[in-house]
Amino acid sequence: MPLNFATVRQSCRAALRRPAFLMLAASTLALGIGAATAVFALVDAVLLAPPPFAQPDRLVVIDRAGGHPWQTISPQQYQMLAGIDGIAALGAKYPPRDVNVAGSGDPELVTAWPVDAGFLPTLGIAPQPGRNFSADEDRPDAAPVAILGHAFWLRHFNGAADVVGRSVLIDGVASTIVGVLPAPLRLDGSPDLLIPLALPVASKDQSTNLLAIARLGPGAAAASVGAAVDTHLHARADELGFNEHWNPRFATSPLAWNFRADARPVLLLFLACAACVLLLVAVNLFNLMLLRALGRGHDSAVRAALGASGAQLALPAFGESLLIGVLGALAGLLLAGAALVLARGWLPDGWIDPDTRLLGSASIAFAFVAALTVALLAGLFGVWRGRSGAAARELAAGARGGGSVGAQRFSRSLVVAQASLASVLLTASALLALSLWKLSQVDLGFAAREVIVFRLNPAPALYPDTAAMHHFGQSLLDTLRAQPGVKHAALTTTLPISSQFNVSIHLPDGSSPPEAPQFRAVSTDSFATLGIPLIAGRAIAADDRPGSEPITVVSASFAAQWLGGDAIGKWIRYDTGGDTPLPPMRIVGVVGDVHQFGPQQAALPTFYVPLGQVPDSIMGIVRKLTPLNAMVKVSGPVAPWFPRLRELLRQVDARQGMAGLRMFERDVADATAPQRMNALLVGTFAILAILLATVGLYSVTAVAVASRRREFGVRAALGAAPARLLVGVIGGGLRDVGLGLAIGLAAVLAGGQLLESFLFGVHAFDPLTLTATLLVLLSAGLAATAVPALRAARTAPMTALRDD
Repeated sequence: MPLNFATVRQSCRAALRRPAFLMLAASTLALGIGAATAVFALVDAVLLAPPPFAQPDRLVVIDRAGGHPWQTISPQQYQMLAGIDGIAALGAKYPPRDVNVAGSGDPELVTAWPVDAGFLPTLGIAPQPGRNFSADEDRPDAAPVAILGHAFWLRHFNGAADVVGRSVLIDGVASTIVGVLPAPLRLDGSPDLLIPLALPVASKDQSTNLLAIARLGPGAAAASVGAAVDTHLHARADELGFNEHWNPRFATSPLAWNFRADARPVLLLFLACAACVLLLVAVNLFNLMLLRALGRGHDSAVRAALGASGAQLALPAFGESLLIGVLGALAGLLLAGAALVLARGWLPDGWIDPDTRLLGSASIAFAFVAALTVALLAGLFGVWRGRSGAAARELAAGARGGGSVGAQRFSRSLVVAQASLASVLLTASALLALSLWKLSQVDLGFAAREVIVFRLNPAPALYPDTAAMHHFGQSLLDTLRAQPGVKHAALTTTLPISSQFNVSIHLPDGSSPPEAPQFRAVSTDSFATLGIPLIAGRAIAADDRPGSEPITVVSASFAAQWLGGDAIGKWIRYDTGGDTPLPPMRIVGVVGDVHQFGPQQAALPTFYVPLGQVPDSIMGIVRKLTPLNAMVKVSGPVAPWFPRLRELLRQVDARQGMAGLRMFERDVADATAPQRMNALLVGTFAILAILLATVGLYSVTAVAVASRRREFGVRAALGAAPARLLVGVIGGGLRDVGLGLAIGLAAVLAGGQLLESFLFGVHAFDPLTLTATLLVLLSAGLAATAVPALRAARTAPMTALRDD
């Protein structure tokens, strides 16, 4: 053992005396380890970390089967789940709501989650200080109470321990604080407040907006509980309104699966790209170790002839590989840390919590394990090439200072592998870039330039019905429109490039569309503010107020799909189920389509209703689920408008807060942010791959040219023109690249379906992209072989022959 340790230490010291090779090998390894570690850290933090709840593996979401995250059910369905075997606890929440909070300083619009009394116990959360909602507080007409979010408690009450029992003004109503969350609560977002869900005892609400979470009992399996839920609800199909047109199936999905589900396909794509880069690095390192082994092949043969054992021959390579692995891991961790710092800036909001440490112990361990594994395998490969018999054959078959034909062929096979991997990454990068360009060319149907938007929530206690909201809206719009520099101002319940809100209707023939259309309650000037074109008829006017004839404006796709393209003058009616029918609405105009969910989604049929004409029963539902959005189109510098708009709102109603004050162009940019991120990261991996493949081809070609120096000298002496030698070397390198390209493009064609979900308007087999990949990699191959080829062409016959 002392001898072995001394040999390894001596090998490391010898490697340090040759820093050029050591730094080249360690730097090459660091590139792959840095990329792989950064992606692993993201996957570990985003996908592998369990939800921050007690026994998270026992938590499931009860939803409609379909494979989509955070699926919801109706309150009526939820109340029928009690008593199902295998469910130990149940909790539910409605979608987040904006609420006005007042009490100290200016009013603020914050996010509240309506949850029932079982929500926190199901998650295993106990408020500290304070308590959970009681059953009596979680019912209609109960005294208003609230639980503060941890960050809200720190921000508004400075973390005061005596906050329980105080009152906070929520939407104009004094609510008693009964508890404080012990830490930030994160599901599909994070709340500032929790307020009681307060469902009626036997709700008939069939709108599917309720997220239901269950804690499984001891020994209960998620699949069996999901099957029991489906059987139980379908046993009451008539009561729930199931029929041949609406017959949902129900299942359970692990809560952990729903967390960051939108990040899963993207991170898996990045993981595949990082694996390709790491494999390229490994191939490069194998090549370097092969060249290293050939360089000391004569020495190994001599030592073997003098009686050195296999272990003694292997230990120097082992020590050198160990040193390369450690240095590569340390440098890779530095690169990964820098990449992760940048990643926090461009990753989507909500993927990574601000207090999450990305480069943790698991990532550090991964970096060292991966680096040492790759380096030691490369070293073992060098040992295999350095065996006495192999070395003797190399010395017998090859020229001085170089490898045999067999060794050169093996090196070139590694170049082929590198070109294959590089072509896969480059093709994916080009496809994503082309897809992003096509997305940018889609006409969204509206113009966001110069438009400032913010959210409002006229408190129900202050504005109890549609007429009161209309009066508030008109006062605000009159104030805004009177300001110099305001071109247009309007209100809408839902902005483009945001959430959806659909409402069932009856068409003129009494039938209902197969899917409920999108619903927008808007003020006058809304189409002008967003630049939505009027195609036929008229827009919503100031005379379309409470008490006047109910009217509506529909989108072009609404008119084309459901009214045969002839919409003006026809009538549609809200579908209220068994309730008293509401008055029909006459269609007075048709406007252009709007891409509600960004350029990658088709425009949905939409109908627009004057804000002042929304029936109170419909408005009550709308107010629970969506805010009121103000849109202001301005001219000139934008920055001064942000504090000015806050002041103008205070002038209209000092009790009203605002949230989400921003330029609307940011929403449009965010709509393609995932595609930009994909193109940027995969493009970065592709550039690394091209550089690694180029360096690999250059090193192999350079060594091959050096080993054939005598051959080139003889050929030059026999009359071979320099151009012929130049073409021969370049042709050999391009043949290797071409073969790698063929293999890589075949792999792309075979696995193209995996990329389809990330693309828009582009097929994985796009000929322009494949041609561009071919040209780029052939150019890289030409650049890599040019310098060695020039050396071969300039070989002097007498210099080469003198070496013998």
